[in-house]
Amino acid sequence: MPAVVVADNITKVYPVGQIQVPALRGVSLAVEAGEFVSIVGASGSGKSTLLHILGGLTPPTTGRVLIEGTEYGSLSDAGRTTLRRRAIGIVFQKFNLLPTLDALGNIEIAREIAGRNGDAAEETDKYQIHLIALLGIGARLHHRPTQLSGGEQQRVAIARALINRPRILLADEPTGNLDSRNSDAVLAVMAELNRTLGQTILMITHNEAAAAIGHRTLHMRDGQLA
Repeated sequence: MPAVVVADNITKVYPVGQIQVPALRGVSLAVEAGEFVSIVGASGSGKSTLLHILGGLTPPTTGRVLIEGTEYGSLSDAGRTTLRRRAIGIVFQKFNLLPTLDALGNIEIAREIAGRNGDAAEETDKYQIHLIALLGIGARLHHRPTQLSGGEQQRVAIARALINRPRILLADEPTGNLDSRNSDAVLAVMAELNRTLGQTILMITHNEAAAAIGHRTLHMRDGQLA
């Protein structure tokens, strides 16, 4: 299978006063379509920095990132935004749901931003029904975030990230704010999304047990992959 995410010798250096602090030190990896890859590392190992670079949220200091064969560095700011919106969904540790909207509103606002209409809207309607059923949140769609458990909020966030059918899901410590029961439920959902929909997933975590649900696990330490 072709690699849909490629990092080629990525470095990231942050200036702190007169000191240059390296967060990533020559990271290379490739994720194939349909893979579920976990990256495990302690806090400060550089794993979140890597995910943010792969998601186009921050540029690398040196090196290349290719998403479905397109290099981020070759694009304008608008081009990177378009690529990210089309190809990538991101789930964060903090659910980042809009408190004034119910669960359905939080999902559908992502559709509005993407400008889905016409035939694409009809297809997305069907996909949305399937996705909501798969995530088990159908009975909670008209509840606001404060009325949802942590696990329910994260499942809504996953639905929002996937509603426009990006080929790649980047998950940044998706169980970091959850208790063990909700963590297990969210991880089971992600494994099901990968198995049922063929969703490509790259997940970072500090939890070895959580990482084990992926097809393969990479370890990060001091800005490098082991």
